[in-house]
Amino acid sequence: MATLTETAYYSRQAIKYGSIAVVILLILRGAFLSFRTYWKKAHPPPPPAPTVTFGKLPKLEFPERKDLPKLSFKLETISGTLPKLATQAKVFFIPQPSSNLLAWDNTKAWARQLGFNREPEAIDRYEYRFTSETNPPTILEVHVLSKNFRLYYDWKSDLEILSQGNPPQEKEAIALARGFLQGAGALSEDLSQGPAEVTYLKYKDGNLTKALFFSEANFAKVNLFRQDLDNLKILPANPKDTNVSITIGPTGNRNRGIIEAKYTYASISQANFATYPLKDVNAAWSQLTDGKAFVANLGNNSGEKIIIRNAYLAYYDSENPQNFLQPVIVFEGDNDFYAYVPAVSETWFE
Repeated sequence: MATLTETAYYSRQAIKYGSIAVVILLILRGAFLSFRTYWKKAHPPPPPAPTVTFGKLPKLEFPERKDLPKLSFKLETISGTLPKLATQAKVFFIPQPSSNLLAWDNTKAWARQLGFNREPEAIDRYEYRFTSETNPPTILEVHVLSKNFRLYYDWKSDLEILSQGNPPQEKEAIALARGFLQGAGALSEDLSQGPAEVTYLKYKDGNLTKALFFSEANFAKVNLFRQDLDNLKILPANPKDTNVSITIGPTGNRNRGIIEAKYTYASISQANFATYPLKDVNAAWSQLTDGKAFVANLGNNSGEKIIIRNAYLAYYDSENPQNFLQPVIVFEGDNDFYAYVPAVSETWFE
């Protein structure tokens, strides 16, 4: 029979080696969990196969860009190579407005809320032109089904406006632009939450040019972008001239605050989407260098070699009606250069 001394000794030994074993097990468990995390990062499971629920997609239609110089390109990214992009992306359905008997009456009532009380002129099957009673007039052209519109004040017949001071500063200009759309019932959630850019313009030789300094600006143009979707930007045909923009006049005369408004917008059915395979970014680069990309904005570039600094995925928001919001590969370069290449694999276009 073990003595009390022996029992105490063996108990201390058991506690000692048991503690060591527990520590070793904890270390091994931590190492195993760290290795498993590393392994999952280094070997992520392949994404599920694209659903391609919509079948073959219509090819993207880009505006025609005339008088472009012959372009050549040089890639100068931080890594020196093209980035690795996703192999598939979502394509979202865009429902189109349908005709209804109340569309014309509703459009007239909406225009009256904006101060246009005269009977409109029909300029197309589904388009009205309203003219204000002021002199010079303000013109409002609206599509009765989509409610897309363009508003324009004939400020060139009222050059006194140029002596009314400078336009509002950036934050106020953005607030005024969104406030105008809110009053027109046209401020959607994604335009409210999306980014906005302000460009200051000055009058020179009968035209508006970009003002280098705020002190010389006559107008402020606010470009409103949609909020990112599925972590991708939504870009118009020209990232420097969005589908929704508001031009604001000098703060000295509030009655002539909104000089021009362009509103081309279609709701995106975010719950109705399908996934599609994407082309490799190197294939898109070949299309760019072969002159097969759409030059969204030439920027301050001429025929010399254009330096490309980045390539990324975005969604293309066309001014023309489209049934699907599709991704493009954007090549962004120096001096505000942008070019788009359709991102969906060529085999999935009609």
